[in-house]
Amino acid sequence: MTEILAIGFNTFREALRNKVLYLILFFAILLIGSSLLLSELALDAGLRVIKNLGLSSINVFGLLVAMFIGVTLIPQEVESKTIYTIISQGVRRWQFVLGKFLGLVLTVYVNMAVMALVLLPIVAIMVETPFHPDIGWTAAAIVMQLLEMLIIIGIAILFSSFSTPILSSVLTLMVYIIGHMTNDFWDYIRLEAEKEGTEIYCFFLSCVWYICPHLDMINLKKIAMNYALLPTAETYFPFGPCLIHAVTYTAVVLLLACMSFSKRDF
Repeated sequence: MTEILAIGFNTFREALRNKVLYLILFFAILLIGSSLLLSELALDAGLRVIKNLGLSSINVFGLLVAMFIGVTLIPQEVESKTIYTIISQGVRRWQFVLGKFLGLVLTVYVNMAVMALVLLPIVAIMVETPFHPDIGWTAAAIVMQLLEMLIIIGIAILFSSFSTPILSSVLTLMVYIIGHMTNDFWDYIRLEAEKEGTEIYCFFLSCVWYICPHLDMINLKKIAMNYALLPTAETYFPFGPCLIHAVTYTAVVLLLACMSFSKRDF
C-alpha cells in the first residue's frame, strides 16, 4: 500500500507540472464563467443554460485531462527507462499500475473540484440563496461525473498498459461515446433482432453492449437541468446501483490492466 501511495502522489505532483493541464483548466473556467453572459440572452432559461454549459464543461474537460495525461503515464515511464529503476526497488507491476491510477484520479478530481467551485457559486447567485434544490441537483450531478471519470481513468490506464498513446486516446474516446449511447444502442439491437437472419449480428452487438460501461446510467445532468419540469416519479435516480456499477467496472478494468502490464516485455 505504501508503494501505491508513493507512486500515486508522485504522479500527481508530476501532472501538476504539465502546462496542458493548466491550459485545459483555464479554458474550462473561462467557459463556465461565460455562461453568466450567455444566460442573459436566454431570458427565463438562463439558469438552465448555466447548468448545462457548466456541467458539460466539467465533464468534457475532465475527459480531456484523463485522456491527454492518462494515456501517457505508463508509456512515458517505459520509454524513459525509469520503469526499470522503480521495479528494481521492489515495486511490483500491479502496484505501479494502481499507483498511476491513483495519481491520475487525484489529478482529474482536483481539476473537476476547481471547476465545481466556480460553477456552484454561479448557480447560487442565480437562485439568490445557498439552500436551493438547483444547487443540490447540480452538486449531485458533479458527484456522478466523478464516478464516470473513475471508469474513464481506469479505461485509459488499461489501454495505455499495452498500446501507444495515440491509439489509447482514440480507444478511450470511443468507449466514452459508446458508453453515453448504450440506451440508444440497446434500442437498435432490439430493432435488428426483429429482422430475420440477424441472430449472430445481434449476439455480437449484445456482447458489446454488456462489455461497455453504461455511462448514460450515471449521467444526472438531464434531471439536474429539468427537475422542476419533471413529475416526481421521473426525478428518481438510482444512486446506489450507479455507485456499484462504477466501482465494480473500474475494479475489473484495473484487474485487466494489471494483468496486461504484468505480461508486457520491456
